[in-house]
Amino acid sequence: MSQVIVLMALVFSVLIAIFAVQNTQAVDVRFLGWGAEGVAASVLVLISAVAGAVAMLLLGVAREIGLRWHHRSTSNQLRAAQKRVAELEAAQPSEKLPAPGKTDAAPPPAPTRPSSA
Repeated sequence: MSQVIVLMALVFSVLIAIFAVQNTQAVDVRFLGWGAEGVAASVLVLISAVAGAVAMLLLGVAREIGLRWHHRSTSNQLRAAQKRVAELEAAQPSEKLPAPGKTDAAPPPAPTRPSSA
């Protein structure tokens, strides 16, 4: 699966590079009070692609950290539950109880039919 993702990223990168090379005309840019005049469109495309990649990297890292915290919490809960089960088993009497539906007693005798002779 990871090879497919790497291949898709490579194809996307090549497409961005082709687009940037074909669009070299100068444009004016205004964004949230910031502005630049005469910037090549290819530079804007490359900056946007890099900003998107960095954003995805940060989101991926944040998700990974969250998953690790969740995994650690679950592991600690499991360890505590296993310890509690061991304590409860140790507190039980040492007699073994028969399994449900099984007894050590002999089965009752089969009913007999009266003979009609």
